[in-house]
Amino acid sequence: MKQKLLLCATLALAANSLSPIGWAQSPPSAAEEARHWLERMIQATQTLNYEGTFVYIQGPHVESMRIIHSSTASGERQRLFSLNGPPREVVMVNNSIVCLLPQQQATFPGGDYQNSPFPVSIPRELGRLENYYIFEILGQDRIAGLETRVIAIKPRDAWRFGYRLWLDEQNGMVLRSALLNEQGQPVEQLMFTDLQVKPHIDESAFQSSALALNTAPASANPINPNASPPAGEPIKESTWQAGSLPEGFVKVLHNRFTEASGQHPTEHLVFSDSLATISVFLEKLEDDPPLLQGESRFGSMNAFGTVVAGHQVLVVGEVPAATVQRIAASIQQVSKGDKP
Repeated sequence: MKQKLLLCATLALAANSLSPIGWAQSPPSAAEEARHWLERMIQATQTLNYEGTFVYIQGPHVESMRIIHSSTASGERQRLFSLNGPPREVVMVNNSIVCLLPQQQATFPGGDYQNSPFPVSIPRELGRLENYYIFEILGQDRIAGLETRVIAIKPRDAWRFGYRLWLDEQNGMVLRSALLNEQGQPVEQLMFTDLQVKPHIDESAFQSSALALNTAPASANPINPNASPPAGEPIKESTWQAGSLPEGFVKVLHNRFTEASGQHPTEHLVFSDSLATISVFLEKLEDDPPLLQGESRFGSMNAFGTVVAGHQVLVVGEVPAATVQRIAASIQQVSKGDKP
């Protein structure tokens, strides 16, 4: 169960203080112009109808993927699927996501925060980011034969990564993105090799052999009709909580996933600063050995595992290793009487 959820999260992702990285603040006019371009990008990703192919690079992993997106009066719909390797697919209907893997399916209902869906999850209200990130314009470039404006989103401290974005001069659509680590080196990149903006996307483009889509928020049919997928339900009260978090990170989601047999329930907590997202998975070990103890890394994903009160605690996110380690150290189980 833990491995399946971690793989799906990878598709659809310390000390008490760290020193600031030290990037200089842009002049107000430049920052405002960069913000304007980011607003155009958010508008484009939400409202344009488009199809395209892009190359995705995460560490040593290289993958070619296809994306189809439409926006109508009934909402947004997006289909993202791999073109090489095992068939994998992520389908978004409005604010719900279905992750499809071989012999597995998981549904993630939307949270309370509204972000642009792809390829960079940026809040529609950019003001939420400005306490923790700096916006800059770096210049111009050409991607997939199109002229672009290059925008940087730089963190104000070392608890989070930064981005570099190449936006289409004509419509603001992102044509390339790079996630940058503490040293400013790319740890995850994607680049479109072709992109077509269309007035309309035919309904047949969203048909999948593994999933029958409805216009309503995702209500998934299992890939295997004889087995039900893991069911996620929101949790309002839990004995698990996080202590000291890096500034700006708050809990935005808390679900419980249970296998069809009713065994091995897994709690899933999501913390976000509106740009960076960190997942925490909690599962009772029973007689099983821990999936992970200590740190691990896969491409842009840092992970840290530990055992607390007989439970595997697994923290995963596209953030520095120190960030996931700090959050893992803060996870604790308290009795109901001790809860604030």
